[in-house]
Amino acid sequence: MDWRLWEMLVTAATCEILGDLAFKWWAETGRTIGLVGGLLVYTVALVLFAKMLRRAELAVVLTLWTGVALVLMALAGWWLFHETLSPRRVLGIALVIGGMVLLQM
Repeated sequence: MDWRLWEMLVTAATCEILGDLAFKWWAETGRTIGLVGGLLVYTVALVLFAKMLRRAELAVVLTLWTGVALVLMALAGWWLFHETLSPRRVLGIALVIGGMVLLQM
């Protein structure tokens, strides 16, 4: 996979996480800006996803996008919401990263 694809992948995953965080904020506060912001960044993520499909197979792109988003979301939950990173969760994250590496081989 080329570096441009990785750049789009990380950007799309980051947009997905920002959208998730905006939706959580909207759900907790009821502020419409959270809903609108979440929808906007999700739109960017989906456009990037469509562009990534031009460069790689669907199964590879979807798996990598989901994996990157999962790892980043777990870290964001730990950092922003003080959610626990138990040894079992850390092992799960390591397995996801291992799977992403295997897809690249």
